[in-house]
Amino acid sequence: MEMDYPHVFQPIDVGPMTVANRIYMPPHGIPLTVPGFAGLSVPSDDFAAYYAERARAGVGLFGHSLAMAPLLGGLACPALAESVGAFAAVAEAVHEHGARIFGQLHYSSLTAGPWEPLSPRAPVFGVAATQRFERYDTCHALTRDEIELLVGLYRRCSRNLLQAGYDGVQIHASHGVLMEQFLSPYFNHRDDEYGGDAKGRMRLLVEALTAIRDECGDGLATGVRLICDERLTGGLTAADVEEIALDLVDRALVDFIDLDIAVEPQQPELMTTPSLVAPLHLVNAVAALRKTVPAHVPMLSSVGRVTSVAEAEKVLAAGAVDLVGIGRGLIAEPELVRNAKEGREQRSRACIACNHCIATVQRPGGGYGCALNPATGRERRWGTRTFVPAPMPGSVVVVGGGPAGLEAARVAALRGHRVTLLEREPEPGGQLARWARLPGRHNYGGVVDWYLRELDSLNVSVRTETAGGPDVIAALAPDAVIVATGSRYVADGQSAFAPSPIPGWDRDFVLRPEQVLDPAWEPRPGSVLILDEEGINTAAGIAELLARAGMRVHLVTRHPDLVHNLTYDGHAPIITRTLRRYGVRVSPHSYLRRIGDHTVTLYDVRTGMERLAAGVDFVVLATMRAPSDDLAAKLGGAVGRVFVIGDALAPRGLAEATYEGQRFARLLGEPDAPRSTFESLLNPIPPVAFPRAADASR
Repeated sequence: MEMDYPHVFQPIDVGPMTVANRIYMPPHGIPLTVPGFAGLSVPSDDFAAYYAERARAGVGLFGHSLAMAPLLGGLACPALAESVGAFAAVAEAVHEHGARIFGQLHYSSLTAGPWEPLSPRAPVFGVAATQRFERYDTCHALTRDEIELLVGLYRRCSRNLLQAGYDGVQIHASHGVLMEQFLSPYFNHRDDEYGGDAKGRMRLLVEALTAIRDECGDGLATGVRLICDERLTGGLTAADVEEIALDLVDRALVDFIDLDIAVEPQQPELMTTPSLVAPLHLVNAVAALRKTVPAHVPMLSSVGRVTSVAEAEKVLAAGAVDLVGIGRGLIAEPELVRNAKEGREQRSRACIACNHCIATVQRPGGGYGCALNPATGRERRWGTRTFVPAPMPGSVVVVGGGPAGLEAARVAALRGHRVTLLEREPEPGGQLARWARLPGRHNYGGVVDWYLRELDSLNVSVRTETAGGPDVIAALAPDAVIVATGSRYVADGQSAFAPSPIPGWDRDFVLRPEQVLDPAWEPRPGSVLILDEEGINTAAGIAELLARAGMRVHLVTRHPDLVHNLTYDGHAPIITRTLRRYGVRVSPHSYLRRIGDHTVTLYDVRTGMERLAAGVDFVVLATMRAPSDDLAAKLGGAVGRVFVIGDALAPRGLAEATYEGQRFARLLGEPDAPRSTFESLLNPIPPVAFPRAADASR
């Protein structure tokens, strides 16, 4: 089957290492670390399992995002010799399956940490004493002596990676990190030898690469990650980057060049592009540089949201790049490469670019995972090789065919249970199916299609237009029931902000989001006022949908900005621009006081000042969701084990739904498992859930 993708499955030499194919997983900062010596973060056994899962399935090369200095919180750091053992375990986990790995070294203001546990934050080093974009504080401008120490740190980290068995090292000079700031005339206004013209701005990068070459020789493939174009007035242009790349090649300082785009955090919509950005949006920029850089230096790039091996083959065949990076595609589907190689690509989940992965890392409190694949980051416990038959397989009824129920049915079947899924609608999908009707979110529907193919292959009985009431369930005589009946928007507009019904909610022109997204409801001429309390995709998507259809749309939210709860995932800037383009009127800091006869009284949530919106043909209330039913209570003790999951338990998001679907389906048939969701919540977290430092001896 490899001949279907002859370019993808062609090996390539990258400096001293040979990579088995042209797919690599780019460096991405994930918190799968634990404290090591002196509190320094080191890779956990979960991280080793995370990469091993994908190496086993055929990924040729991995990039490991690393902090250079101990005070950079969250990321693993190879600065101390005491950390070598944990990194060696990661290298061994990758090498066991014939893959290669390089460490990416960087210093970023976004990952700066405290002086010590619970202390205030340490200062951030910068190219100059400029204010940080994401905070109010100002950077400390590096002195010449400090730059010398920094170069020594590149040398030491590389030496430790070589000792750990890594195959390469990359200096990160993109995404707004310190090295990019030295290269960029937008950031670098120094008047010493590390500033001024391009040669001066390159000095730190040249010194760091030279130190790595001197220290590691041919033991490591050495590369750099560059930005294609900063897209900032006065910043690095494509011509500037070409000059930098050719200079590094002429000096024989790099074995490979990795290209991407986005200054972080200034350009969130480019950093990890959401579904609202077209796939492969970087191809032309990368291809232009590939034409000018000598062919003996391989070019790597993610080229912008690659979700299939077929897309990678297309890019390689066009000569745009030598290795194609797939990040989120492999986060969602570890088996992506193997499935393509074996001719069963329909088995692969396709990333929907909802960006739960990046949002969880960036939000306060941290976390990591994939909204579609709950096993991501938990491969040690939930990976593909852990689906062994349950000790006591039995009959399972899953009620509800939304994402929680679909995942629960899949996992239960993989564990050897006989599974029946009951769905009251004509088609499964739940909220996913509704979101797929929103502009730019059509790929959400592909998730439902994937689940249905998987359930069919697992012989799950899917019964649509069947309400799973107690009598229907009793007739099936299950050993366990999983209630995943989802949620619906409350009709009366209640929310945490305003916990009483909005007066006038029961007028015939007031709609719930589900009614608007029902295929039977068609937009019509007139005006619509949408109240958005959630601050996620639903209200904004409906606003665009109706504005595209020619309606006059007024979007009201008490938050200071649109889609307030999508702040960290790149959607917000694009949604804001799109709604403005379609003429949607937005009223922040506002809420509904009452709904009259085609009028709405609004008020400013800060001052209480009221104003009247007249001539309103429709009102859509996207305030809060509530569970659709109380099926678990109706079942009483008729079934031995009943788990309520997803929105039926408490309305939240897609990631929570799929996670609970897998978590509780894995408990079925286990002798000591809890008998209900609440009982599970009261139990201690199992010790196996806590990671340890990666260790090749375990």
